[in-house]
Amino acid sequence: MLAPRLRLAPWTPKLGAIVQVFEQLRKSVPSNIDADYLRRFNIAPANESYVIAVLRFLGIIDEDGNRIDEQSDYLYTNADGFQSGLERAIRTAYSRLFDDMNDALQVERENLIHWFRAADKTSELVGKRQASTFRTLAVLAGNGSLPARANAIKKPTAASDNARKKTSKRSTPKRNDTPPFPAPNEAGDTGSPEKAQGGHEVGLTVRIEVNLPSGGDGATYDAIFASIKKHLMS
Repeated sequence: MLAPRLRLAPWTPKLGAIVQVFEQLRKSVPSNIDADYLRRFNIAPANESYVIAVLRFLGIIDEDGNRIDEQSDYLYTNADGFQSGLERAIRTAYSRLFDDMNDALQVERENLIHWFRAADKTSELVGKRQASTFRTLAVLAGNGSLPARANAIKKPTAASDNARKKTSKRSTPKRNDTPPFPAPNEAGDTGSPEKAQGGHEVGLTVRIEVNLPSGGDGATYDAIFASIKKHLMS
């Protein structure tokens, strides 16, 4: 008769999700914990199954995600009761590890990686994540401190929001109200080039449309063009 297959130790690529889910569960423990529940609180987006596997491994929920009351009572207690209850759950779930390393809660991560790889025949990457997941649970149970990347995502504070707004204001280019070329002088001269700011000459072309009367004679046309020359081209 074949021996029963040992359960593979769970892992998650997002250690902060483990911190977040326990923070949420300590506020309220639903009767069923599934991917929809985690999405509601933005916990482990696109990685919900990993977190659910951790909760199932610890005996908090069954295969269908239903809460197991007798194994999740410590979630309702104070900080000390939570830590001691979680440690008991860890020692039960990781019993193979504690059989080989009685002080596993204090063992260095590198040694844990080697153990998980040998016990579960996992790759180096999975072994590292299994070890990091175990260490995060151990810290939540009161053993050591969390690595920086395992901390839950922080919401922006008022100070950081104000700093971001100031930076945004500094980075916004100031509007230049200077016209691209000089305005005509009081005499209405717009035909000769003028020097703009910086010493560069800017030319200006003015287009004039003249509507000639269909019934006009030569004298009328001469008067119109003489007036244009006098006022705009002199």
